[in-house]
Amino acid sequence: MRVLFTSPALFGEPGVFGGGERYAACLARAVAEQTGGATLLAAAERDDERQDGPLRVLARRPWSYIRGQRTNPLPRGLWEATRGTDVVHCFQWRITMTTAAILAGRLRRAPVFVTDLGGGGYDLSGYVDTARFATGLLHLSSYAQSLSARAGSPHDAVLYGGSDGLRERAAGGGGGGPTVLFVGRLLPHKGVDVLLEAAEAGWEIELVGAPLDARYRDDLNQLAAGKRVSFRGAVSDAELEEAYARAAVVVVPSVYRNRYGQETAVPELLGLVAIEAGARGIPVVASRVASLPEVVEDGVTGLLVPPGDPAALREAVGALLRDPPQRERLGRAAQQRVSERFTWGRAAEVALAAYGRALGGKR
Repeated sequence: MRVLFTSPALFGEPGVFGGGERYAACLARAVAEQTGGATLLAAAERDDERQDGPLRVLARRPWSYIRGQRTNPLPRGLWEATRGTDVVHCFQWRITMTTAAILAGRLRRAPVFVTDLGGGGYDLSGYVDTARFATGLLHLSSYAQSLSARAGSPHDAVLYGGSDGLRERAAGGGGGGPTVLFVGRLLPHKGVDVLLEAAEAGWEIELVGAPLDARYRDDLNQLAAGKRVSFRGAVSDAELEEAYARAAVVVVPSVYRNRYGQETAVPELLGLVAIEAGARGIPVVASRVASLPEVVEDGVTGLLVPPGDPAALREAVGALLRDPPQRERLGRAAQQRVSERFTWGRAAEVALAAYGRALGGKR
């Protein structure tokens, strides 16, 4: 089965969707491993072609960024890349690249699937329901599926996702002290300010992620004053693994309503960081928003707290920092849950089953 994946950006390039680029790369690689080969086409600042194991990665400069939107490129080579393809799988909905890929796939008589990463840009889908032209929608979570206005199709499915495949540690591992770790873009809907407001003087906090909002970064600096907070910025995979190794607790404090009164209807479509933490045996304290309760089971694999509640977050994180046996128990359960439910191999199997149904059983 020859599968073409399309993505508006490559993981490792300046990111536009945060974990979205990592998700696209990991799922495409997992499908390639099971099929013997696949192609990932993404927009990039310069043309390039490389082999990532069985996955062929094509980076192509865009003809343009639609209306100057960084999240909305139309890369060269899309029509050529669909030649000889059995299935097209697009990452990100409501962008011109995906609409063009749906058209190209249909003209090539190949089924087309779409996985929404959140966001979007100026596109025909803002005026026409282009979802009806996609063969299937492959969702990041059951929560993401619930947001779809389209009636269920036999080719739709929930993929979830997996650990990033880095060096997974045993429960209770990791050096350093009782570090509290946040991983993600430093944006208001991520709720990092809630974590800093909750922080007690003795906590050591690491913030891993690019500061993409100047006003918010300034506010975070003020909230961090007098506390043991390290802003790591964007880091390499190796540095991220070291941060996980130091962590006693990982916090995912996303909110619907941020400190500026702005609403984010969909703060988390999956919660990949919670999965990656669980794979390393690290318990997670997460907000009870969006998809996070599908990943973190309260009192079993981690703790859930109300969004935007520093007192509740302080109590939950503090309880885990003071109780190593509880951290160990939750971490072991989280690792077991990830191994059973959240692996890239499993996500690839679900995707391949959907492709196979659309192709009439052809594999």
